[in-house]
Order: sequence, then structure tokens, then C-alpha cells
Amino acid sequence: MTQIKELLRIGLFVIIVLCGASACSNDDGDDELAKDYKLKEVAWIMQDDEIKIIKQTIPGFFTDNNTDEEMKVTVKPTAEVKQSSCFYTDDTKLFQLLAQTPYDIYVPDGSTLLPSDHFSYINSGPKTLFSLEEQYIPLMVEITHESTIPPHHRLIYNHVISLREVNATYRACFTEINTGEELQITGKWTGKFFIQNEGETLLEEIK
Repeated sequence: MTQIKELLRIGLFVIIVLCGASACSNDDGDDELAKDYKLKEVAWIMQDDEIKIIKQTIPGFFTDNNTDEEMKVTVKPTAEVKQSSCFYTDDTKLFQLLAQTPYDIYVPDGSTLLPSDHFSYINSGPKTLFSLEEQYIPLMVEITHESTIPPHHRLIYNHVISLREVNATYRACFTEINTGEELQITGKWTGKFFIQNEGETLLEEIK
């Protein structure tokens, strides 16, 4: 009986210790989530990354003029063009912890090459949300093409859109507001940016 009581006391002690350790672990997680981080800086490097040119053939746009008079039309070939940005990381949990506050940051559009041997900073150009979700960056220019369609003719406008796909490596540094603790997160980033539009206009008689 004495041995049984002793075993029960030991078992109860182990349970108390385990519960206490679990509570401490949960408290540590809560403390981590309660921390408030502020973005300090984002640096960039071309580290095993590349820049590619992507050409997109857009389905032909056509308009018929079934009247006896000339008809003017305006085509906007870049109306549906989408520039995009997306960040990637191997530590999604840390990224979400650090980026709880939305931050708009400058990203490289490929017009100036990034160094391959050290991180550098960008202080101009397109800005986008620091997010793991794909973001769309609006075009700064709009291209329009005006044409005149003769009577009883069809206008066909074919065009090819060129995009620059930029792949780079980022390093974001955050500071905890209350303690001054600094944390860094690195990962990959991909952005797509409009370069040019190549269009061709054809006229066909409607028979």
C-alpha cells in the first residue's frame, strides 16, 4: 500500500510538472504573438536570380463599320495589362508575425540591375504591399491607338505585350517597438512589369 501511495505521489508530481511546462510554453507563444514589430529596412540582391522578358500575344480586337460613313475607334491595348508582385519565404509563420502591420515598400522593376555580391537598397520606383499574397501594381501610363474605319470595313487590331519578370532575393529587418530587438527574414520575390506594346492594324472589306 505504501508503494502504491508513493507511485501515486510521483505520478501526480509528473503531471503537475508537465502541465506547468505546457503552460509556460503557451505563455511564451502568447508573448511572441503580443510583440509589436516595425519594419526598419528592406535590402535586395540578385542571388541566383534572373530577369526574363515575357511576350504575351493578345487575342485580336475587331470592330465592324457597317455604315456608309467613316467611323473612328479608340483601342486601349494596355487596359487589361496587370503588373504584379509576390513575396515568398520558407518561414511563413515568422513573415506573418513580422508583417502584421501593412507596409508599402519599393521593389525593383529591372530598369536598374541589382548587385550580385551584396545587398542594396531601393528608394524609388514602383511600390507595393509587403505580402505573401500576389499584389497588382497599376500602370503609370496608358497607351491608346486611334484608327479610322472606312465604310463597310472591319478593323482588326492584333498586338503583343512585353513584360519584364524580375526575380530577386530580399532581406527585411524588423525592430520590436518595446524592446528594440531586431529580427530578419529573407526570401525570394517575383515582379512583372510592362515594357512595351507592339500592335498591328488590319482593315478588311465586309462583303
